[in-house]
Amino acid sequence: MTTKFFIHAFALTLVVLIVGKGQTVHAADVTGLYQATLPVESREDQKQRARAINAGMQEVLVKLTGHADIVLVPQIQDELKNAQSYVEGWTYQTRLDPRTQQQHLTIDINFYPAGVQRMLNNAGIALWPQTRTETVVWLIIQDEKGERVVADINAGNGLLEMQALTTQAAKFGLPGRPPLWDLEDQNAMTPDLLWMQDEAALRAASRRYQYDSILAIRVIKLVTGQVVAKSLHLFRDHVHETEVLEGSLDDFFKATASMVAKELSDNYAVRVSTNKGVTSSEAQLLLLSVEGVHGLNDYAAVLHYVQSLAGISEVHVREANADTLTFSLNAAGQVRQLVENLAIDRKLQAVGNAAAQAGSSHLHYRWQAQ
Repeated sequence: MTTKFFIHAFALTLVVLIVGKGQTVHAADVTGLYQATLPVESREDQKQRARAINAGMQEVLVKLTGHADIVLVPQIQDELKNAQSYVEGWTYQTRLDPRTQQQHLTIDINFYPAGVQRMLNNAGIALWPQTRTETVVWLIIQDEKGERVVADINAGNGLLEMQALTTQAAKFGLPGRPPLWDLEDQNAMTPDLLWMQDEAALRAASRRYQYDSILAIRVIKLVTGQVVAKSLHLFRDHVHETEVLEGSLDDFFKATASMVAKELSDNYAVRVSTNKGVTSSEAQLLLLSVEGVHGLNDYAAVLHYVQSLAGISEVHVREANADTLTFSLNAAGQVRQLVENLAIDRKLQAVGNAAAQAGSSHLHYRWQAQ
């Protein structure tokens, strides 16, 4: 597998989104959210397959919510006992393990999206939409001899560490990318500043990428094979960190990915439907006006897109005037969440100040013809 950090390991499609004059937001469409691949020893052992299906559903739920502890929710634990009912299908494949170079049998499991979404909604748990903001990741490593190097794909440095981080990020549906490490990056972010995880320097060096989510990681590799490491995550005005003293690299990267995924999913996750598990008082009636709708093709495309938005149910066309459609929507969750999720998708562009619309019950957008 290539080490095109996070992106290829996830089969992600990079999306560069225009959300305002001179401003871009980067997001990725994460695939495989309802799929899981697990090792098995036999194609015929039904008990082993049942255990794999249970474990696979747990993996899917973590990716869909961004929360590693989702399986501790009592209602989710009850549903896991009947995980088989959520399975759309499975296949067995023999794969080469890149670490051992040995062939091993795996089971690929697909789960019904509608069924899993209904389960989460009934449990009152929000879903993190497929289009997800990316994280720019600054990684520096000190080897057993005390030599330090920044992880740079172009220079071939830190590839094993980046691959290990990619593997753990995939478990949370977490997209990201490394810096370019061109002259501009090298001038803005020296190894010493990165090692110190200087917050001001990290924000300044990351400004060119225009990402809200910034992750700085330093790793000290010990002769024992363990690491001493620390991660610092900056998301807007929030700062979170995690560290390990003489632990495994995989466990540290898993804790890092969990920290970032939780922060981002808490900000962007939405309730899928108001049909069950949400009272009418919790649902909000909104108006959404969309300009730039020219002809029947645009009309159909806009209607389909609005109906597909996470956290929206009951979409009605209220008015059609010239090139503008106005919809009435039933929204489960906060308007702010809907506005922020629209900002990381590329089909609608806010008319005016998007942030100001978060407190309004009438949203104004322009359709970006595809």
